[in-house]
Amino acid sequence: MSKKKVNNNNSETFLSRFTEGFAQWAFRWVPDALVFALILTVIVFLAGWGLTTHGPGQLVGDWMKGFWILLTFAMQMCLLMITGFIVGDSKYIKAALLKMVDIPKTKTQTIMFYSIFMCVLMWFHWGIGLMAAIIMGRAIAVKKRGLGIHYPFIAAISYVTALMSNGPSQAAQLLMATPGNFMEKVAGVIPLSQSTFNIKLLVTNLVLLVTIPIILLAIAPKKEHAVEVDDATAAIFVPPPEPPVDKKSLPPAERLDRSFVLPILIGAAGVFGCAKLFGMKGIAALDLNTLNFLLLMIGFILHGNSKSFIESVQRGTATVYGVIIQFPLYAGIFGMISFSGLAEIITRFFIDISTPTTFTWIVFIYTGIVDFFVPSAGSKFVIEAPYILPAAKNLGVAYGDVLNAYTAGSLWVNMIQPFWALPILGAFRLKFKDILPYTFIGWLWMFIVMSLSFFILPQIF
Repeated sequence: MSKKKVNNNNSETFLSRFTEGFAQWAFRWVPDALVFALILTVIVFLAGWGLTTHGPGQLVGDWMKGFWILLTFAMQMCLLMITGFIVGDSKYIKAALLKMVDIPKTKTQTIMFYSIFMCVLMWFHWGIGLMAAIIMGRAIAVKKRGLGIHYPFIAAISYVTALMSNGPSQAAQLLMATPGNFMEKVAGVIPLSQSTFNIKLLVTNLVLLVTIPIILLAIAPKKEHAVEVDDATAAIFVPPPEPPVDKKSLPPAERLDRSFVLPILIGAAGVFGCAKLFGMKGIAALDLNTLNFLLLMIGFILHGNSKSFIESVQRGTATVYGVIIQFPLYAGIFGMISFSGLAEIITRFFIDISTPTTFTWIVFIYTGIVDFFVPSAGSKFVIEAPYILPAAKNLGVAYGDVLNAYTAGSLWVNMIQPFWALPILGAFRLKFKDILPYTFIGWLWMFIVMSLSFFILPQIF
C-alpha cells in the first residue's frame, strides 16, 4: 500500500475517534471465538445449577449427552463453507470477476457497480460473495488507481454489502428447511418459502439493495483524501497467470489427476439430478443438503479436473477449523439448555417480556448482542433455537419471521465485530479501524431498516 498513512478523514471527527477507539477496544478485549464457547459453557452450567433442579453431576451428564448430537449439522456447515469457497475459487469464476472490474469506468460507476453486484452475490451465497469480494476488491484497488477511490473504502464496501446475506445460504433457514433437523420435534420443517422467500424479507432486502449502494456512494471519501495502493502491493494483489502445463510430459497418474472427464461427468450428472428435483418440488426442494450437493457438483464442473478441485478444497478447509472444534461445544451447551429444563425457563422469560408485535424485534436485538461474543450464525442458532422457537409458538409468531430476525441480528452486529472481517482485512492488508467508520454507518442503517421492517411490514403483509 502507499506509504501515505491511511486516514479516513483529514480532520479528527467525533465519529473517527469513536470508531477507532471501539476497534482498538475490540481487538484488545474480545478473545478468540473458542474462548467464548468455553466461557458460555461455564455460564450455562452455572445457570442450570442455579435455576433448575439438576445438580452439577446431572448437568455434566446433560452436557455429555448433547455433545455429539449435532455432528450432522456440523458437517453440513463445514460443507456449506467449503463448497462456496470451491466455487468462488475456480479459475473461470476468478477470470469472470476480473473482467467485470473493467466494466465501470468512473469512480461513481465503480462504487455503484461493485456495491450492487456484491449485494446480489452476498444474498445468493455469502461464501461465494466473500471470495468474490477479495478477488474483485483487490483488482479494483489496482486497476482503478487514479480515479480517487480510497483503498480502505473498497474493503469496506466488500464487508458492508454482507448485510445482504440474508438469502438462501443462511444456516438457520436452511437447517430448519432440512428434514431431520435437531428442532424438528418443536417447530417441524420450515420451508424457505416461509423464511428466506417470505414477502416481508424480500421487500426488506429490496430496500437494502437500493439503499446500501447509494449510502456507500454518499460516504465515499473525496479524491483528495484517497489513499491508493503502490506498485509493490499491486503486484501482489494481481499476480501474473500461471504458465500452462505440458500434460504429455506428465506421468499417467498425474495426467489422470488433470483429466476433465470424470469431474465433468460426475458434476453434470449431479446438476441434472438437482434440476430434476427442483422441477418436481420447486423451491421446497432447497435445503442444506441440496444446496451443498449442488455447489459441490458445480465445483467439479468449474474446476474441470481433480487436481485443481482438491487443491481448492485444501485451501477452503482453513475456513472451517472453528466449526469442527466449536460445534461439539455448542452442542454440549444445547444439551444443558434442553435436558435440564433451562430452555423452558428462558422461553418463559422471552414470553414475559414480548408481545406478538415486539417478539421478532427482541430476537433481532438479542441475537445481535449474542453475536458480538459468538460470531457464528450456525453455532449460535444451536444456543438460541431451544427457547426462541418455543417462545414464538407460544406467542403465535411465524417461525419464518423469527428465523429471519435471528439472521438479521447476526448480520447487523457483524458490522462492528471484527471476526468475519478478518479474511477481508488480511487480503487487503488493513486493520479493522480502517474500515470501521464505514461499516459503522452500515450498522446504523441496518438497525433502522430492520426495526421499521419488524413493526411496519407485518401490518401490510
